[in-house]
Amino acid sequence: MLDQACSGWAVLYSLSRRRFFAFCAWPSPWPVIVSDDTTDGLEQRMREAETLLILHMPPVEGRLGRAA
Repeated sequence: MLDQACSGWAVLYSLSRRRFFAFCAWPSPWPVIVSDDTTDGLEQRMREAETLLILHMPPVEGRLGRAA
C-alpha cells in the first residue's frame, strides 16, 4: 500500500531482516535506498530523502522557466 501512496518509490519488506526498504524509482545522481522497522518510519525517511535530493539538485536552465 505504501508504494501506491508514494509514487516514485518501490517498497519491499525483508522477512529475514524484518525491515521495510524503499528504493527511489526516479532519475537520481546516486542510488537512494532508505529503510525502517515501521511503515510510518519508512514514509518519514522517504520524505526526508526527497527533500534532501531536491535541495542538492543542481539548477537546470529552463527547468522552471524565466520571469519576464
